[in-house]
Amino acid sequence: MSKYNFDFKVKVVTEYLSGQAAYSLARKYEIGSCTTISIWIQRFERFGIKGLQPKAMDLEYTSQFKVDV
Repeated sequence: MSKYNFDFKVKVVTEYLSGQAAYSLARKYEIGSCTTISIWIQRFERFGIKGLQPKAMDLEYTSQFKVDV
């Protein structure tokens, strides 16, 4: 489970792109570090809105696949 949900990330990135500084957003929303916001911004710029979505971590592999690997 992600600490910050998708909608919250979109809101913060949108505010950043509208001109607010990452540092002030980190303080406003009590995010531990402005580096976290910078990572979200980089992902958004590189992958678009999909870059902010949580990644699927529930992958299951067959036993044959595991043996082959």
